[in-house]
Amino acid sequence: MPSTPASSASPAPVPTVLRQSATSASATSSAPSTPSTSQAAPPPVRIASCTVHYAVTDQWNNGFTASVAVTNTGSETLSPWTAGWTFTAGQRVTHSWNGDYSQSGSRVTMNAVSYNLTLAPGATVDIGFNGAFDHGNPAPGGFTLNGARCGIV
Repeated sequence: MPSTPASSASPAPVPTVLRQSATSASATSSAPSTPSTSQAAPPPVRIASCTVHYAVTDQWNNGFTASVAVTNTGSETLSPWTAGWTFTAGQRVTHSWNGDYSQSGSRVTMNAVSYNLTLAPGATVDIGFNGAFDHGNPAPGGFTLNGARCGIV
């Protein structure tokens, strides 16, 4: 009789067995929920509409200060928000305000800070930073807000 408890102890691998034989009515009703849940797992992508005004406000032989004004032109409040851009000549952010920065290669990401987490429709956040450069300081490109491209104004 040990084979009877072994077969009743086999429900743990049932999803594998259920996928292989869909002849049982109870197997068919429970099997689709697991695969469809795993297929629908990716979260929806937040789409942002935005404009950016970038300006170098001061510059010296190997460094600069810049401002990035990001306006939420969409209809959705963003909380928190994340802005990003790509430098084109090896520039580096060395210090920021009104956002916490990280940089990976030429791509800069600026995250909202505690006092400006929410960016309502029509609202603008003014981000500032100091940067360094070795070979010129052209304007960056590829501005984004929460991963969606922004227009430059």
